[in-house]
Amino acid sequence: MKNKTADFVEPLVALAVICLLSLTIFSIVRPFLAATLWAGILVISTWRPYLFLVKCLRGRRALAAVTMIAALCCFILLPIVLAASDFSSAASTWSIQLHAAFGEGWPALPQWLVSLPVAGNYIDQFWNKLGAKDAETITSFRSYIAPASQLLLLLAKEIGSGMMLLVMSLFISFFIYMGGEDLLAWIRGFVERLAGERSIELLGISLASTKGVVYGFMGTAVVQAVLAWLAFLISGVPNAASLGFASFILALMPFGPSLIGLPAAAWLYYQGEVGWSIFMVVWMLFVVGSADNVIKPLLIGKGSSLPFILIFFGVLGGALAFGMLGVFIGPVLLTIFYELARSWIFYPQRLPPATVTTLPDEPKE
Repeated sequence: MKNKTADFVEPLVALAVICLLSLTIFSIVRPFLAATLWAGILVISTWRPYLFLVKCLRGRRALAAVTMIAALCCFILLPIVLAASDFSSAASTWSIQLHAAFGEGWPALPQWLVSLPVAGNYIDQFWNKLGAKDAETITSFRSYIAPASQLLLLLAKEIGSGMMLLVMSLFISFFIYMGGEDLLAWIRGFVERLAGERSIELLGISLASTKGVVYGFMGTAVVQAVLAWLAFLISGVPNAASLGFASFILALMPFGPSLIGLPAAAWLYYQGEVGWSIFMVVWMLFVVGSADNVIKPLLIGKGSSLPFILIFFGVLGGALAFGMLGVFIGPVLLTIFYELARSWIFYPQRLPPATVTTLPDEPKE
């Protein structure tokens, strides 16, 4: 009887200890999970250039990893620094202009703002009452300031958190570069325990899908940002570099660059540049927009066996569920589920499992 009780209790105690240990470990590593996932995405998408560097540097993996991190810093951080410098210069100019305008009394609003349909007249009246120190208008204005200040503080906090996440991701990427093969061996062993004989094929599909999503989104964002920057530059829109970088960030969402391009077109129109305004609208909607509709599906679909509609669901649904990380996680999870379902339904006709011994260089056609 005692042996039966021990045989029943001991596995439960062991399971409880394992669960407690797992929860404790999760609590320890939880602050670094997002940065680790981003680092994994960066390494997977740049693994082939890293292997090329290792070969060129005669096996010096540490030097190759440092070179890759430096290149990623230049690619990611340099546009941020240039945009921040451009914005700082513009803010300084605006500050001087505001001091000069208010030094001569309460200034009138620009004519293009006053002539806006529907809202222009209301804005002009509100501004003039504010200059006349109307008590009701001042009270109303103060009610707008508090939410705007909170929004700016929240935005600054999110930007700071994003920069810290980026720095941590680059730091972790160095160690993943150094131990990429060993880490892959651990992942292979874990997946084999879960998925059996098709584990290697599913692992290869997951890695290729991750690369496809990264190349699709980042490649399309770069193309759209360059096209938008060229439009801002040649049409004479101020702060073209900052607007181009903002277009790169917004290009990660559908019709993102248009959120900057169309207001820029409106600004050109009210400056009297009707031709450039029409050019901006056509360029942003048809040239920049077509890059999103053509390049992104081609690059994503090249690295995934998933039908495009499911890729779309994975990207959009993943973003809604997990934020920016979900853009990359969603299609990968859907691809794994799709392959498992296809294997189960068409089991006798399934393809032989592929072999994965290293991180994939390029998805096979």
